[in-house]
Amino acid sequence: MSRIFTIFICLVAVAAVVFLCIYEPLTKSTREQSEATRAGMVMALDPTGVREIRIASTGEEVEIKRRGDVWQMTSKPKDRADKTQVEQLILAASQMEFLDRIDGGEFRKGVELNDFGLKNPKRKIEFRGDQNLTLFIGKDAANESRLYVRTSESKDVFLVPDDILKAAFPEGGKFRDRRLTDLTADRVDRLIVRQPNGEVEFNRDARGWRMVKPLNAAADGKSMAAYLDRLLALPIREFVVDDSGDLGTYGITEGKNEVTFFADGSTRHQTLRLGAERDGAVLAQFTARDSVYKLGPEVRELLSVAPDSFRDRRLLPLNPDLVDVIRITTPKVTLLLRRAGDAWELMDGDETKPASSAAVQTLFDTLATAQVSSYTPAVGDKLASLGLNTPVMTIDFLSVLSENTPETVAGEHSIAKIAFAAPVGDQVSARVDALPEVATVHAAVLQAIPWDLKAWLSPR
Repeated sequence: MSRIFTIFICLVAVAAVVFLCIYEPLTKSTREQSEATRAGMVMALDPTGVREIRIASTGEEVEIKRRGDVWQMTSKPKDRADKTQVEQLILAASQMEFLDRIDGGEFRKGVELNDFGLKNPKRKIEFRGDQNLTLFIGKDAANESRLYVRTSESKDVFLVPDDILKAAFPEGGKFRDRRLTDLTADRVDRLIVRQPNGEVEFNRDARGWRMVKPLNAAADGKSMAAYLDRLLALPIREFVVDDSGDLGTYGITEGKNEVTFFADGSTRHQTLRLGAERDGAVLAQFTARDSVYKLGPEVRELLSVAPDSFRDRRLLPLNPDLVDVIRITTPKVTLLLRRAGDAWELMDGDETKPASSAAVQTLFDTLATAQVSSYTPAVGDKLASLGLNTPVMTIDFLSVLSENTPETVAGEHSIAKIAFAAPVGDQVSARVDALPEVATVHAAVLQAIPWDLKAWLSPR
């Protein structure tokens, strides 16, 4: 291969790179703009490629950047932006149709950009990302609700409806997200409510929600979800101040009248603190955004947390898949049920017999759906007075581990244990594990559990 030919090939390669990197993007942008103009659109903007927006007007600038699925205001006030408002602005710009177009070539014939307020426009919107486009906004037209605009991609001037103004230049603070937080209830795994008469705390793990203060008890998942939905969706009425400063100015005291929550297993907390009332609203500080807001007076209800109203009043909800052995003990007999693959077996002395899977499932369902009417502290001689020192039935639920693990040794491990006293009228007392309370349920629960070995046998 000759030296001249080699140089020629290199020059062709360089030209190709220049074309692909510089000329092609420019011509592509021009083609897209031409196609948009032919379709009656002002600009060829792809909403999915926008990652940054700058909105400028006289002496003011708003900068909004996308971080993942969240839009953040990076200019003062720095805060989370309202995703809906931002997306409506992008959509309005990308779908903006023109009512009339003045060809850029006419500006050489005496038509001045200044006539349309577009020589040094005071307002503009920059879209950055996969494309870099700027929309310049000029004067209002003679007809109401119309104005002149041009773009960085064209010399033409367009007459358009003024909808873009409403989207880009709303009333003060409208781009700020007026939701207290963008978290959802399913992401919160710990909640602490500090109220004048004490503290209530809830934790969530793989088994669900549990109250840990002021008592240790299962919490009702639906009640917790409803509470969190109200808390997380609190609407902000007004932004009072961006730097909270001296909280005492707003009647706010740290550690009192506040709700703290943790999300996604994080040790970092977010706290909503309530203060004085002003103009029919409640002043509040939210630490995650370090601002003071006005919230509706209904926010006070979030501090009125009665622990008993959040309790899971089901007697003993269990996951049957975790149970390998069930031992039912009465004064006269002990029944032993063992899991055998997908079925159950009943131990009858030294003999093993097929057990009724339907009867086992009924047992789980009965205990899981029984509703507790009241709880009584198990103090002093209360267990004896209720007859739980000598229960008429005790049911043990156990799992069986075949091999040792770093956390647990092989063998049987208790999942739950429930003891029943003799019924009194249509009520029966029951105690789950060694909890410091006795539950009262309808006697039908005890009546639904078979006492006879034959009732547990498979009908096959």
